[in-house]
Amino acid sequence: MEHSRLAELAKEDPERKFFSIAHLLTPQALYQAFLSLRKDASAGVDRVTYADYGKQAHQNIEELHDRLKSKTYRVQPLRRIYIPKEDGKAQRPISIPSLEDKIVQKAVVDLLTPIYEQDFLDCSYGFRPGRGAQEALDEIGRALCREPISCVLELDIQSYFDSIVREQLMEMIEGRISDASILRLIRKFINVGVIDDGRLLLSEDRGKLSARCSPTCTSISCSMNGSSTRSSLASAARCS
Repeated sequence: MEHSRLAELAKEDPERKFFSIAHLLTPQALYQAFLSLRKDASAGVDRVTYADYGKQAHQNIEELHDRLKSKTYRVQPLRRIYIPKEDGKAQRPISIPSLEDKIVQKAVVDLLTPIYEQDFLDCSYGFRPGRGAQEALDEIGRALCREPISCVLELDIQSYFDSIVREQLMEMIEGRISDASILRLIRKFINVGVIDDGRLLLSEDRGKLSARCSPTCTSISCSMNGSSTRSSLASAARCS
């Protein structure tokens, strides 16, 4: 089943659950995920760079695929670094996965995207294929000029990637995905700890997302919460 077919099935039936998609994590899919990675990205706790892995890429990918099939694949802790924020006064924490974790996360995201793209709100523009900040600004401009707007709300989700509530996210994902192998991988991603200044940091209920899976998980969460918020606002408007 190709990714385009996943999109077709998801669009045909908004209630459809996908029970068997892990077999699509083929060596070829993993290799394509590897090729999509930034070649100059910082290494994780494994200290393996893109160039290091690429020296024996096909053999490494085959071994990675074998571990996924045999369920012996282990997620490594994220490496925490800090970069200056735009104001130059504070620092922004960045969580970096190991190179193989980047590969697996990207391959899983490539499976989830065509499914959840059918569920995302049309007003959602962040981290979506073919959409971005410019398109969002264009839509805002169109709405302000043509729609009966009485107020504008600006909201910011603070530190979402570092404080996601794991069970809430999994409940949203399980609304579409029932494949135990895929759900197991996602749980590994969001339950992994962080190495910060030589210390392993863990949280009981909140997980940290890396750059590979955070955009898709954020879009899923915002879409589901956005649908509920819009319904609540519409109900409030009818009662006012």
